[in-house]
Amino acid sequence: MAEIEIGRGKSGRRAFDLTDVTIVPSRRTRDPSDVDLSWKIDAYRFAMPLVGAGTEQTLSTDDAIVVGERGGLPLLDLESLVAGSTGWDEVREQLAKIKAADLRVGAAVSPGRAVELLPRAVEAEVDMVAILGPVVSAEHVSVNNDRVNLKTFIRSLDVPVMVGGCASYSSALHLMRTGAAGIVVGADRPDLGVGVPLATAIADARAARVRHLDETGVYCQLIARGPITSGAQVAAAVACGADAVMVDASVIVGPDPSAEDLADDLREAMAVCGYTNLKDFQKAEVMIG
Repeated sequence: MAEIEIGRGKSGRRAFDLTDVTIVPSRRTRDPSDVDLSWKIDAYRFAMPLVGAGTEQTLSTDDAIVVGERGGLPLLDLESLVAGSTGWDEVREQLAKIKAADLRVGAAVSPGRAVELLPRAVEAEVDMVAILGPVVSAEHVSVNNDRVNLKTFIRSLDVPVMVGGCASYSSALHLMRTGAAGIVVGADRPDLGVGVPLATAIADARAARVRHLDETGVYCQLIARGPITSGAQVAAAVACGADAVMVDASVIVGPDPSAEDLADDLREAMAVCGYTNLKDFQKAEVMIG
């Protein structure tokens, strides 16, 4: 990709957000009822490619059940869950309540508390775990000896692991090499002047996934994370290469839940463009508006 000269001594790539992307219809259309929105990570399949997390509000166990019943993957903030409980017995009880509804559930922690909390979460029988931060790298360099070796740690857990966020080809590839089942794409710190527009970040991670697949034969899921609030943005994220998107719990369980709208719009976009499943929709031609 051609770089744009910022000044005599510096140039940069042009990057795009999801709202810059439009999807080109193919030579055929489909009936929306023929479109399959199911998404699979490791051995688990979900009716919609939505991960409901507490990005703006904490996801309670009751809300997690709603997320699961509507076809998404509920992702609990384990640190908040532990802080708001009397101990691990209560945490287990709350997780068991979700499992009793015959639903899958995930638990997320920040990198700094992953070693402390995730083994306990696995013992409490969560289905998958996530190590999430604004920016997460596979190699944290420090003069102290307190860094976590993600490659060793992730492979020590007996459940699928998602890890992120990341926003570049190299960071995505290194996170994939830790053995994670899914990479969370989207790293945004506007307060520090750090970040990559999400469409470009997904496309770069997609290229890293191709290389990783060639090297290992393992397909790593891409979960797009950002201010995604419309079906058009979900469709653009998938067309750029995402397998699923992470949205705030309020989108799914708020007073006017829009998860159905997101799914209906995604289904309609896929039908109009002639695709019946998410994997094929990732091959759709896109343009920059």
